[in-house]
Amino acid sequence: MTVRSTLSGYSPARLREVLRGLPTATGYRVTVKPLRYRTAPHLQAFTYWDEPEIVLQVPEPFLPFREMVDLGSEGSPIVLFRTRREVIRFLYLHEFCHWWLYLTDGWGSAAEIACDRYAFANYRRHGPVRPPVLRRVPIA
Repeated sequence: MTVRSTLSGYSPARLREVLRGLPTATGYRVTVKPLRYRTAPHLQAFTYWDEPEIVLQVPEPFLPFREMVDLGSEGSPIVLFRTRREVIRFLYLHEFCHWWLYLTDGWGSAAEIACDRYAFANYRRHGPVRPPVLRRVPIA
């Protein structure tokens, strides 16, 4: 996995350290860049299927902020993001989940709640993180 950054203070080597232990989006480039927001920091990331690239945008200037995360039937907690590291890991795991589901099931773009659940459960985890495991619902 190739890693690029235009985020001040985050070299590719530092980003690899931040992402260490997380599953790898093989064949995709991960680009981290600043998000210039107008009123308040927020989460923003994209997965481009044609180019193969995952783009993570970190709010700049960075201030700790809260964001509602939709976990479906598990609720919608308002999560405090205290550091750039937490934002990068959460966004990467969310977009990795889209990538994984696209590869394994062909429906990666339509899985916002599943990807939020996966990212929320793992972004602060120490040690290795496994790819998502989702139950398939049989078609009747």
